[in-house]
Amino acid sequence: MAGRRKGRDAASRRKRAEKAVDHLASLIDGSNSSNQTLGDSAARDLLRTTKRHGVRAPAELRSKICRTCQQTLVPGRNARVRIESRVRKTTCLDCGRVIRTKLTVEGE
Repeated sequence: MAGRRKGRDAASRRKRAEKAVDHLASLIDGSNSSNQTLGDSAARDLLRTTKRHGVRAPAELRSKICRTCQQTLVPGRNARVRIESRVRKTTCLDCGRVIRTKLTVEGE
C-alpha cells in the first residue's frame, strides 16, 4: 500500500525555496566587501534555486548578479557602471555582458 510522502507538496517546497533565496540574498549583500568567493557561490546557488523552483529574486539583487558568468557584480572590482540618457549600464568585466536598467526621475 503506497503512502503519501511527507514534505513533497509544492507549497512547502516553494516556502523552503523562498527562505533559501532570502538567506542567499543576505549572504550576497554581506559579502561584497569581505569575501568575493562566498558572494560568487551564493549568487550561483541563488540563480540555480530561482530557476528550479520558480521563485523570483528581489529586483535590487538581480542587478547585482551577472547571469552569464554567475558572479556578483561589485562596481570597481569586476563591474563598470555608466549612466547615460536615463539608462544605467552595468558591464561585467569578466565576461562583457551589459545589463541596462531604465532610471526614473522623481516628479515626472
